[in-house]
Amino acid sequence: MFARGFEAAVAKKYLLRPPKDGFISLNAILSAIAIAIGVWALIFVMSIMNGYRVNLLDKILGYHGHVLVQGYAGQIPDYQALTDQLSQVPGVISALPFTESQVMLTNRGRAWGALVRGLPDTHFNSKKLNINNVISGTVESTPELNGIILGVELARNLGVTAGDSVTIVSPRAVSTPFGSTLRYLSYPVAAVVEIGVFQFDESFVGMPLSEAQRFFRMGDTVTNIEFFLEDADMIDEVGPQMQEIVAGRAFVRSWRSFNSALFGILQSERVMMFIVLSLIVLVAVFNIGSSLFMLVKDKRADIAILRTMGATSGSVRRIFVTVGLVIGSIGILLGVLLSMVSIYYLDELKVAIETILGINVWDPSVRFLSEMEAIVDWTETSLTIVLAIILTFIATMLPASRAAKLDPVEVLRYE
Repeated sequence: MFARGFEAAVAKKYLLRPPKDGFISLNAILSAIAIAIGVWALIFVMSIMNGYRVNLLDKILGYHGHVLVQGYAGQIPDYQALTDQLSQVPGVISALPFTESQVMLTNRGRAWGALVRGLPDTHFNSKKLNINNVISGTVESTPELNGIILGVELARNLGVTAGDSVTIVSPRAVSTPFGSTLRYLSYPVAAVVEIGVFQFDESFVGMPLSEAQRFFRMGDTVTNIEFFLEDADMIDEVGPQMQEIVAGRAFVRSWRSFNSALFGILQSERVMMFIVLSLIVLVAVFNIGSSLFMLVKDKRADIAILRTMGATSGSVRRIFVTVGLVIGSIGILLGVLLSMVSIYYLDELKVAIETILGINVWDPSVRFLSEMEAIVDWTETSLTIVLAIILTFIATMLPASRAAKLDPVEVLRYE
């Protein structure tokens, strides 16, 4: 369906030598720009959404694990033996026994609710905690100081930093000679960290496991054991095996049950956004069709002369299809380049928009993640390009067919 030989020469003439009034050339330029904007919007927005989904899933799985074993009544006795037994299940690469308890933190009249995670001493490093940044202090010194780690938003709400002390108040009452009272102790802040998810940064408190067991009077037990798998999709195979092993001692939850509604909404939104943005490309290719119709009308005499000189209707059709595809291809190429530049300079673009419009483009308290990142899905990008080419081809077929069906005798009679 592509022009060749003299057909290509004629198509080149129509592209590079428009009518004197310039209307057709301007229409072609606007058509290419419209397609470029549509392709750019589709690739850029889908990359932002893909980056958001991937990073959110990575952060949540890094915080909760792929499989979470929770003890009945909030305790798992003899947890080390159970951890070793479950770690033998094929596909499990690591395990983390920990405690998790709700508390209130206070400092100089400020109070904030939080979740204390009692973690093994070997887990106190940036890689195992799956954090973005250490804002202040050192994570590794936490067990030595018998201190705690705070999420950056929690530390900001309390007005503390590494080296300060905060008081942890447990809701579990303890008996004293004067009656029941809340248990509270002061701990030094060893480090302030940024996990990357606003809700986690606002509530996370990391504490050595032995100290958490002592403070919450749990003895030698934990509340949860989380497991990490070679592949998150292995949960369908691993989950039932773990449930058989734990039997009546605990119950097993998969990563899909954590924020399942959120991930379902994200997936639905992703599909709908692709459909809506594809409509932009569809509208853009209509401009190519309209510009070709006007080109056919303007070149009626040329088409008639070509037909009388021996050009077939197929040749005429290929000429105009080629013109339309060249316009569309230029627009698609510009759209891809524009999207790549926008993604590369995403941070600068974000700052520029915030400065010009005076708005917060990415509010972590609403978006969950503290940073905006775009991840290009090349399969999705290729699908976008193929979709744009197909729609362009379809849009060129009708005016090209009309040009091919022109009767040279009727045309020349009135010229």
